[in-house]
Amino acid sequence: MKFKFKFKFGDFLLHLVTTVVIAASVILWVMVMTSDERFSKISDETAAQDSPAVKTRYRNMRGFYAPSQVYVYVKGERYQVHDPKRNLSLKFVQNVEDAELGAIEKVSTDAAAYRKLLNNQHYLNFAYPDQVNFAVLVGSTKKNASRNFNRVFVPVKSSYRYLYFANDQGNKIYRTKIKKGNFAQLVKYVTAAKEREKISFLHLTNLYVPFYAKPLKIKEYSYLINYSSRTYFAAKLLGSDYRKSVSKQGVTTYSSGYSLRLQVPPSGKQNDHQYVYRVYRKMGKMSFSRQLLESASYVKRLGLSEQDLRFFEADGQQVKYVNYIEGYPVFVNGNQVQASVTCEKDLVSVGFNSMNLQIPIPYDGRETTLPKTADLLKELDQIGIKESEIRKIVIGYKVVQDKKRGDLVTLVPTYYIKVAGEWNTLSGWRDARLSNAPQDNETPSSSYSYASSDDSSAESAADSSSASSSSSEAAKTESAPASSSSSSSSPASTSSEYEQKPDTGAAASSSSSSSASSSSSAEGGK
Repeated sequence: MKFKFKFKFGDFLLHLVTTVVIAASVILWVMVMTSDERFSKISDETAAQDSPAVKTRYRNMRGFYAPSQVYVYVKGERYQVHDPKRNLSLKFVQNVEDAELGAIEKVSTDAAAYRKLLNNQHYLNFAYPDQVNFAVLVGSTKKNASRNFNRVFVPVKSSYRYLYFANDQGNKIYRTKIKKGNFAQLVKYVTAAKEREKISFLHLTNLYVPFYAKPLKIKEYSYLINYSSRTYFAAKLLGSDYRKSVSKQGVTTYSSGYSLRLQVPPSGKQNDHQYVYRVYRKMGKMSFSRQLLESASYVKRLGLSEQDLRFFEADGQQVKYVNYIEGYPVFVNGNQVQASVTCEKDLVSVGFNSMNLQIPIPYDGRETTLPKTADLLKELDQIGIKESEIRKIVIGYKVVQDKKRGDLVTLVPTYYIKVAGEWNTLSGWRDARLSNAPQDNETPSSSYSYASSDDSSAESAADSSSASSSSSEAAKTESAPASSSSSSSSPASTSSEYEQKPDTGAAASSSSSSSASSSSSAEGGK
């Protein structure tokens, strides 16, 4: 019996040791595969975004509305910066949440004052890819929370006690006083960021975009990906009680009750992984604030990886979201966004791609060289796209499938240009224009010049439209601060407000250089 007991006890020890070794191996594997420094502290930052100021229904939505680009002056030069170790955009959202801010005040709608703020060296510039409003950043309880902006200027010096919010469309400037809060650590992170690209600004019709004076070298990244199954999305979005139907055209749809539908992509080689989720419900008339928050809540339902998923643009009734990798948006299936939400009176429609970027492959040094902005504009002009037609220009990642592995993709950087409401790459627009080009001997105009894209006419038109919009806006809202009571007093009062002593000299210098170059749409682009 002793021999039998010893044998059983040794067998038990063997199983125990084996189990411990396997468990330790799994833990170490998970630690290694998730240790990419881009992801460090993300979960803590996202968790910190809850705030009593946001209604329970919209908790955690602010993370979707973080800025996409950060600009800072270093030794008199303006740079676009990125920190691979810290998510500067989410840290900005955290800092705003932690601060106690005063009332939202309207400052100016003057174009010269706007350029002066844009060129002010004493502020960090956090830029959104499109307009948002105060409701998604500081809550909807404040007066004027429905005002739109696409930039936030954070003072470099803690003695400056105002945040400035600016809207490229209409040159609108707002401000809130920092009653409590400190942005010093955020400023330290931004100014210490090592990945920098010197830029100026190109003024398109209603937007300032980065103007790169030299060719850019952007890193390529590879990722292991996965696609969740049809049944996964059906169960998550429709519940367990759903039925399947196939139309005569071969379109497969899952439904639950009278209000929920899920259209799934075709099988086989034609599978583009594009789904359409429809919810039939009475939405009523929606404000822009509610549209932003509602759309984010629907995206959250999808079960996609949210770690890098952010707001990209709002176009009419549609709000779009993409993944951001190293500060640049990722386009799927060529030029499509990751998710888009359309809110109508009786229907919410959510189109989305099921691709999830799972595990980043260690960087192997591959880079893509992109042309400087001037060359890009010349190439667009040569294929018949004038600068006045361009609405937006961004650097984005195109997803390129690996030829050998179905679960491996490479993110290749390229320019994406928005024209006539559509996004496409430079090569995509070239192919589209060439296929539709008339067969004649017309040649592009040789008078095109990027450095003097001197949209003085376009800019003056924007100024006049902003003046009319601001007057109608003033009629609808409570009276603005005295600084914006008349357009003639706006520039002077604005400069005294956001360029505080003892730094007015430097700021004035920046202003004068800005004014000198105001005839060019590329601010400092020469």
